[in-house]
Amino acid sequence: MKRLFGFLIGYLFFALAAQGQAVHPVKGFVFDENKEPMIGAVVQLMASPQLHAAIVGLDGSFQFSAIPAGTYRLEVSYLGYKTYEDRVTISESTKLANILLEADSQTLGEVVVLGEANRGSEAQARKLEQQALNTINVVSAKSIELSPDITVANVVQRVSGLSIERNASGDPQYAIVRGMDKRYNYTLVNGVKIPSPDNRNRYVPLDIFPAQMLERLEVAKSLTADMEGDAIGGSVNMVMKSAPEEFEVNADFQMGYNTIHFNRPFYSYDRSTENRLSPGERFGSRYEATMADFSTQNLLVQSSQPLPDLFGGLTIGNRFLNNKLGIMVGASVQNSFRGADRDWYKIDADPLGTGRPSLSSYQERETSIQQFRLGVHSKIDYRINSAHQLSLYYGDFTLNDFEVREMISSDRDISPDNVNATYLYQTRVRSTYSGIRNATLQGTHAFFYDRLLVDWSALMSRADFDRPDNAIFIRNGGVENGRIMPQNIERRNPRRWEKHYDEDITVHVNLRYNFALSGLKESYVKFGGMYRDKERGALFNRYRFDPDPPLQVEGEQWNDFSEVRWQLLNPTGTLGHALNYNALEQIGAYYLSAHGTVGQVEFQGGLRVEHTNQGYVSRTTNQFEISELFQVYTDFLPSGGFKWRPKEDVNVRGSYYKAINRPGYFEIVDGISDEDDEFPFRGNPNVTRAIADNLDLRYEYFPRANEQFLFGAFYKRIEDPIELLLVRQNSLTTGPRNLTPTNSGTATNWGLEMDYSKFWNQFGLRMNYTFTRSSLTTMKSERVRENPEDPSSQLILRESFQTRPLQGQADHIGNLSLLYKNQRSGTDIQLSAVYTGERIEIVSPWLGLDIWSRPFTQLDFSAEQRIGSWVLFVKANNLLNSPYELFVKKPRKTEQLSFPLQDREGQTIVQRDYFWQSFRLGVRYKFNAL
Repeated sequence: MKRLFGFLIGYLFFALAAQGQAVHPVKGFVFDENKEPMIGAVVQLMASPQLHAAIVGLDGSFQFSAIPAGTYRLEVSYLGYKTYEDRVTISESTKLANILLEADSQTLGEVVVLGEANRGSEAQARKLEQQALNTINVVSAKSIELSPDITVANVVQRVSGLSIERNASGDPQYAIVRGMDKRYNYTLVNGVKIPSPDNRNRYVPLDIFPAQMLERLEVAKSLTADMEGDAIGGSVNMVMKSAPEEFEVNADFQMGYNTIHFNRPFYSYDRSTENRLSPGERFGSRYEATMADFSTQNLLVQSSQPLPDLFGGLTIGNRFLNNKLGIMVGASVQNSFRGADRDWYKIDADPLGTGRPSLSSYQERETSIQQFRLGVHSKIDYRINSAHQLSLYYGDFTLNDFEVREMISSDRDISPDNVNATYLYQTRVRSTYSGIRNATLQGTHAFFYDRLLVDWSALMSRADFDRPDNAIFIRNGGVENGRIMPQNIERRNPRRWEKHYDEDITVHVNLRYNFALSGLKESYVKFGGMYRDKERGALFNRYRFDPDPPLQVEGEQWNDFSEVRWQLLNPTGTLGHALNYNALEQIGAYYLSAHGTVGQVEFQGGLRVEHTNQGYVSRTTNQFEISELFQVYTDFLPSGGFKWRPKEDVNVRGSYYKAINRPGYFEIVDGISDEDDEFPFRGNPNVTRAIADNLDLRYEYFPRANEQFLFGAFYKRIEDPIELLLVRQNSLTTGPRNLTPTNSGTATNWGLEMDYSKFWNQFGLRMNYTFTRSSLTTMKSERVRENPEDPSSQLILRESFQTRPLQGQADHIGNLSLLYKNQRSGTDIQLSAVYTGERIEIVSPWLGLDIWSRPFTQLDFSAEQRIGSWVLFVKANNLLNSPYELFVKKPRKTEQLSFPLQDREGQTIVQRDYFWQSFRLGVRYKFNAL
């Protein structure tokens, strides 16, 4: 007790004495050997009995505001690094020299392991961008963790020059790189291309992948000779998490809700009675089905208030056998309830020759979707020694959508007051099961003292798409004198089954030989090749039903679908339809490239040769449709580039590459897919690959390991770009309108990009902006009077050229993220905004009647609070409830009539969707043995 009393007296005496001393601010920076800011490191100044502590901020800085003059022991500590110690004297405002922490390494056998690898960090992302031979952008796992994003599709919209295409529920789904439609880029997992479950195309829906499984996301905007050549826009590479250096557990659980459910009910159905196989699949292709073969209970729609969204994830990793064997396993489950409200018009060119759009059918849609995602991920790697390593990756990703769409449309009588109107009612019940399974065995080897480096990959993967019993219940009714009339059953109600599978077997081999040559540093040649054998199968079986008897009135003969009496019109289905086909694609490629460094300039160049054999065989019974088609061709794809490093933290890089874009598998099939979309889709056997020349130039400045300033320009010249055009089936003026893939002349696409990241202790800023301008001249048609001065003269068709942007290309794309991080309190806050400018969504054959999407801004928010090993967080998406809107840049034909939704002067609204806000509350746990 006396000792404690004496200590307190001494401390009080010292404190009173210190009041008369001058105090001074002290600040400095803490980095590791790679200049990465040691965010969260503890800095202490000690002079008994004084102890002053500070936390290193986002930019690596720390600051003490008032330190009494004197000599102190300086100590800096950070998990996995050796403690830094020094003595400093404070006599005035002091800025300490940069403090560098040394990793606490340990030698295990022949493998040297850092105490804490920087995989998934912001510094690693910036370092990869700096060291890459081509133009890339990288999003780190740390950045993804702090963002509001739950799928990879959400993440890609944060990358400069990337925008997204949304699905029916408003969620991001496909990436658009530099204004180039989703068809112009491909998707990789751990550097290897994977197949797509998309029922028409080869591009991969990125919303199937949970974001939490990524170690980083790499977006390559230029290609080198060792990369597959069908990426005019670029590639998206998902590098999945691998084993940490020590035992690690990451887990999270989230609950969420979409505010659309406060405004209207959620529609659902009983999937347990759904037949996953059509009668033709169950009993044979010649089987004549009866009504007893079709369930009705799965088409009874119920309305309710949905349960909260549930999200959960778990990853566990460790190293064994003296750190030679690494194992990472993980799983993610997401069950969410989404909705969308849509207003939509069917439009055409005015038949009277005004050149304006003509409105016909108007639709109001309410869509409810339950989305279930399941991701299973595992990676095993074995370090044989420092020269040889093997890894085995397996991923199984599932996305199931269970959708009900209620639709009311009118194309017979649109009355402004709705006192009298004729309506068509449609209820669509649709289950979609899609998934991707991928197993990849990879190896890296070094021979002859690292003179010869070999890496290889062997891949087996399969993508599946299954949409069973996709049914539409069609009725008619209306309003008479303000009274809602009972509904009657329409004819030709469809129920259809669709299946697709896509199987890949792929092998890659790359060899690199390092050599010394006078005047050259880091010289090597690289050569290798790949082969892919792809098989794709498709099944389409549709049955049509008429009411029997034809007149069945709601409330009298029926009250729900199960009480309607039906007649089956085609008992054998449509297994002879062109959409029943088998496609194949065999690609063989080889390349040779060289690399060298002269002074501060690093250069590379190479040639890639790709041979393609793509085709299909359909089971069509229509003599006017092409049942078999093959396209065989060889492409020579040169590439080259340089990287000049005038300073240690500055790069100037430029590159050229030639690339192609192959048609989708279904795009060359001579058949029509109808009923589900606003416009039917028709394949085009005459569509061919697009070929492009691409130039890139970029200035890069990396002032710190997690900061950057990038400014670049690009130019693309594309021969025969593939676009979806809205054309008539029979001629320009007769037959139904179909979306058809078509080669559209020669296009150019150029733009400027800027990417900036800056941090100030507790605050951070990330922003990027891309300006893109494309140009394509195509032939368009218009109806005009033979004598423009005489309104009664004959109407004729006139063709003329129109120059417009590429389909899907937005002039302006911007991202802005504001960050706050308080290391002492464990608080992180991020506010993110994404802006996408207007772009053409549907190309019309009529002059000036292309359908555009209006500029779109999405505002998201996330905040988290760390409490020991636990983190509590909240995330919010689409705070502004920004609508997705399509329009034509001309006023409608008849201005004097009142149409719903038409509230933009000088424009015609075609579609407007609202998706509402989503909120999530969750907890995250992380345990690391380090």
